[in-house]
Amino acid sequence: MIQINLKDGMMTNAVLTGVTGLGLSVFSELATQYLMPGAPSWLVLGLGIALLLFAADVGMIAQWKTRSRPLVGFVFIADLLWVICVPAILVLMPSAFTSLGVVATVAVTAVVAVFALIEWNGLKHLQAA
Repeated sequence: MIQINLKDGMMTNAVLTGVTGLGLSVFSELATQYLMPGAPSWLVLGLGIALLLFAADVGMIAQWKTRSRPLVGFVFIADLLWVICVPAILVLMPSAFTSLGVVATVAVTAVVAVFALIEWNGLKHLQAA
């Protein structure tokens, strides 16, 4: 079994979240057209900007020498909310997404779930320390 430490997991989270946020910000109109037609492009742009800000926070938290349990907990809760809320949106509003949008959203949510597991494991070790 592969073990990923908290710092590496959070840095990977920050990088992938930043890339996703940058892509959604720069290509918000295109992403809207191919993933969520009918949604306003400002909504996708706003999501992209929010992801960029979140990625910066996660990256800073990961780089600190001493892990802050409350801040790691914040990242864990944010990722957990994504894992719970995004599938709920897909179920409640399936017609808002294209097939590509559903596949992309499920794939991103699966990756976020892995990050949440890494953070949960890290939180357990922070508590024990």
